[in-house]
Amino acid sequence: MNSKKVMLPFLALILLSGAAPLHSAENIATMRGSTAINETSAIPENKSWAGKSERISRAFDQQPPLIPHKSQSFKINLSENRCLSCHGPETSKAKGAISVSESHFMDRDGKRLENVSAARYFCTQCHVEQRDTEPLVINEFGPDSKLH
Repeated sequence: MNSKKVMLPFLALILLSGAAPLHSAENIATMRGSTAINETSAIPENKSWAGKSERISRAFDQQPPLIPHKSQSFKINLSENRCLSCHGPETSKAKGAISVSESHFMDRDGKRLENVSAARYFCTQCHVEQRDTEPLVINEFGPDSKLH
């Protein structure tokens, strides 16, 4: 019983001290730069497609591959998926494209489907074009050495 009386104020102190801000709002850097939140920021520069360079390696196991070609104009909707016109299992060999992974034909219970799973149908949910850009935030993250 005494231990509860000691622990409750101690836990309250820990929770309250964690709720205090660590930095003032003036010291937080944002991607908006000096543009105020109620102002419209400038349109960012459209970075060039990096398709002329080598394919960018995957940084971690299970990372979706980057798209090594332009794809912004590709239609992907309920009735059409332009990606599958080259990357579908029946067309990839003739087009010289990498075929959609077997994982894209599995339902959530691990059963194989005849068509691409609805959860994997909208390719750009996971796959993005390679772009020649600098990181938005400096970090020390590096590729997994097992993948190279």
